[in-house]
Order: sequence, then C-alpha cells, then structure tokens
Amino acid sequence: MHVLGICGSLQATSSNLLVLATVAERLPSGTRFTRSDATADLPAFNPDLDVDPPHPAVARWRRQLAEADAVVISTPEYAHSYPGALKNGLDWVVGSGELVDKPVALITAGPSGGQRALDALEPVLRVISSDLVGSLAIPAVRQKYDGARLVDAEVSGRLDDLLAELVAAVRP
Repeated sequence: MHVLGICGSLQATSSNLLVLATVAERLPSGTRFTRSDATADLPAFNPDLDVDPPHPAVARWRRQLAEADAVVISTPEYAHSYPGALKNGLDWVVGSGELVDKPVALITAGPSGGQRALDALEPVLRVISSDLVGSLAIPAVRQKYDGARLVDAEVSGRLDDLLAELVAAVRP
C-alpha cells in the first residue's frame, strides 16, 4: 500500500510536516509513505491552461495522486480557511479525477487546531468525490511534540484511529 502525504503549508518548518512525519512512522509495517511537495510548483489554476499534455508540474502532481492508494492531508488554518497552494492543487484535479473514490484522511494542526480549515476543506474534498474517511484537528500542536516526537497520548490515540480508518478504506 502507498500513502501520499500532502502538507498544506509551504513553510520549511511547518508543524504539519511534523505531523506527516508522525503519520509515516505510525502507518502499518510495509506501507510506503511519500510526501509530495508538488503544490509549491503548480501554476495558478486556469481552465484555459488545463490542456493535453498538461504543464509538467501539473502532470507530476496528478501522477503522484494517481499512484497513491490513499492520501493524508495535513494543513494549518490560514485566515479562517486553508492555504492557497493547497486549494490551487485541489483545483487542478477537480476535472481530472485523481482523487475520485480515493481514501483521504484530513488533519489540521496549528495554534487553534484548524477547525475552520477542516470546515472549508471537507466540502471541497467531497465535491471532487474523494472518500473522506475522517478528520482530526490538533490544537496547540507544538505543545503536543517534544522536539520531533509526538508525546500527547490523546492525540496519538486519535491519530492511530484515523490511520486505521484510512488503511481499512483502501481497496485491494
């Protein structure tokens, strides 16, 4: 099984990168985890530019999504929503279908936990027909970590439950 991790933030020191590293560690043995950084290279979505062959960055993004059996998105909340680079990336796959019926786990992490980002992202993932298996908001995320290790037992348990749901949703 191959799980693709997507960080909503482009920041090199994003807490959501810590969360994705934790996800990679907690997936079942034998699961391949890769993290995409493709959203940083995507041009702004414009239907006039959605041509065949697609822009190389768009082709790479779509290929990464298509090759994954499941996806974990971890994102901060920005201005009561989620980052524009993530929205742009999702816009590029609305019509091409790489997330249709694909199991997706959604995590928001930041000072407030990101409930507004969850509220904004869930309908977008549903309209592009992804299989949203569950979500988790992690408030005060930096306080849940001791350096690079997740040390909060409650969040650990909830993350494990979410990842179990994701793995169970992958169709052989």
